[in-house]
Amino acid sequence: MTPPDARRLRLEATTKAADRRSVLVTARSSVRYLSGFTGSAGALWIPLEGPPVLVTDFRYEEQVGVEVTDPIRTHVSRDGWIRGVADVAADAAGPIAFEAEGLTVADHESLRDALPDIAFVPLRDLVRTLRQVKSRDEVDAIERAVAVAEGAFHRLLSTMEWSTAPSEREIATALEMELRRGGSEALPFDPIVAAGERSALPHATPTDRRVEPGDLLLIDFGARVDGYCSDLTRTFVRGTPEPWQATLHEHVLVAQAKALETVGNGVACRIVDLAVRATFARHDMDGFFAHGTGHGIGLDVHEGPSLSSRSDDVLEAGNVVTVEPGLYLPGRGGVRIEDDVRIGEAGVRTLTRLPRALVRL
Repeated sequence: MTPPDARRLRLEATTKAADRRSVLVTARSSVRYLSGFTGSAGALWIPLEGPPVLVTDFRYEEQVGVEVTDPIRTHVSRDGWIRGVADVAADAAGPIAFEAEGLTVADHESLRDALPDIAFVPLRDLVRTLRQVKSRDEVDAIERAVAVAEGAFHRLLSTMEWSTAPSEREIATALEMELRRGGSEALPFDPIVAAGERSALPHATPTDRRVEPGDLLLIDFGARVDGYCSDLTRTFVRGTPEPWQATLHEHVLVAQAKALETVGNGVACRIVDLAVRATFARHDMDGFFAHGTGHGIGLDVHEGPSLSSRSDDVLEAGNVVTVEPGLYLPGRGGVRIEDDVRIGEAGVRTLTRLPRALVRL
């Protein structure tokens, strides 16, 4: 649980980011970040004067009493959180800032109906920027999520009967079981398992396609511990790799090494992405890399900063990001290698430990 003093500083920083406006926080992960509340329905009202209030409904009446502490008060509404927000914010002076990414159009309209005399001002990245810099406790939780994910993966590799040509769906199901058995909370995302030509689909959904001899196999997975996520990818080959498969994997491995060499405190995120693309371009392969080099991880598996060529973000100490270049040849197959990295004041630390070599199954 976040100590009250740290929580107070985060709350004060939120109103500062909103130009000293009162703030309504509704994104589930941001509510948890600022208040400690883990329920699925709630909002955090942060007035300019007086204590913040965590609003939820009757289902969480006992839970908020345990999870939410000073300086935050709680308000349980029998008519849902929107009615509860209307109750606690009825006397708000001036406009209310809210997370543009965290409120649906329908809920926005309901809030305006409930508080017709108050203007609601959407602000992008209201809490996102605060969440990018992780505390020691947050990094520890991510490291535990990495350990759970890697343990589950080792068990999958050792227990799966590869000679029977398991399907993508069978592998994904077994991996999910191992992740939960190893201590993961709700998974941060459904595992991506893609075999053969389907490994060229960066976010493939597992099917009944079987892993046959000669196939590349891409597996992207993660765990969640104390709310915090990990995100890893490795690519394998069933049997002896063909020359093009080994070369493709080597290109990605070299590009990732370049990215890991480039990331650091004060480095523009786009520079990391451009370094990867330049590495691929030396082999005329840059046209086969269509996503960004990485992203932040935390309470959400995708959060800031963004390591892409269009990003204006700059890495800073406390960021935890993925580094995940990939190459995808349509109709043939793809390779991605992904690790989780913490940015420090004077260096970086890779949190993941799985071997990066092209493993033969």
